Amino acid sequence: MAKVKDCPGFETFGADVKEARKAKNLARKDLAEKVNIDTRYLANIENEGTIPSLPVIIQLVLCQEKVQIKCNQFSLF
Repeated sequence: MAKVKDCPGFETFGADVKEARKAKNLARKDLAEKVNIDTRYLANIENEGTIPSLPVIIQLVLCQEKVQIKCNQFSLF
């Protein structure tokens, strides 16, 4: 798995996912189920700087409808 240090522009991605999830009052387990990933994997994305695959990024964005997830200089909706 890629880490934030290897992916410029994703420095705050995990924190932004966590913030967006909390803004929608979703438990980590609930979001993980919606995205079809393991809860521990989502925890690693949010807290450990793990960069998910593109399909997972897309699913995270789609599940966070109307909650902005920022990736440095661009925003995903």
